[in-house]
Amino acid sequence: MPIMTSSFNSQPFGNESVVSALLQTALDSLVDGLLIVAASGRVLQANTMAVQVCQTLVSTDTPKSQITQMPEVLWSLCCPVFRNIASGIETHLGLEIDITDPQHQSIRVRIQPLDLKVHQENCLMLILEDRRQAYRRRAIADGRRYSLTPREMDVWELRLQETPYETIAQTLFITENTVKKHVKNILAKRRLHDDGCGAIAS
Repeated sequence: MPIMTSSFNSQPFGNESVVSALLQTALDSLVDGLLIVAASGRVLQANTMAVQVCQTLVSTDTPKSQITQMPEVLWSLCCPVFRNIASGIETHLGLEIDITDPQHQSIRVRIQPLDLKVHQENCLMLILEDRRQAYRRRAIADGRRYSLTPREMDVWELRLQETPYETIAQTLFITENTVKKHVKNILAKRRLHDDGCGAIAS
């Protein structure tokens, strides 16, 4: 398989219309990154979040303006899938794997073969989920649901990642006892909310 040399672009590769301009706007609004890649190594489509995630996967020594290749870690995941497709092996279920960027942040990669060919080339769709952002979204959602304070949401976001109390305290510049107090309050608010919903339902 060739190494990718296509630059990331908010427009389809060449004159190929993989998605319309209207859909491109929708793709750019997604919280997850989306890449459409051809077997030759061409990046046919990349939304804004995909570009950002890919930039984190490239060596920090490389200026962002010079990023013109798909990160090797992603391409190495795509190659076996493309080989399976070429060999006629069923790949409808796709692949899901967690990788880590240079800053040790977890990124979930979902690779799904597409029933689509561009210039007779097989294509894959990659969904890139920044797990850190996923935890943040969950903390914000729980904050709204349980009426958490901003500081409680900060603590809860780290607890969702199973971060030890000591590390949370160091990260947020508070004492470990304060962390425990916040967690206790969060759990109490959750119980109060869930018990109240149960009473309404009954």
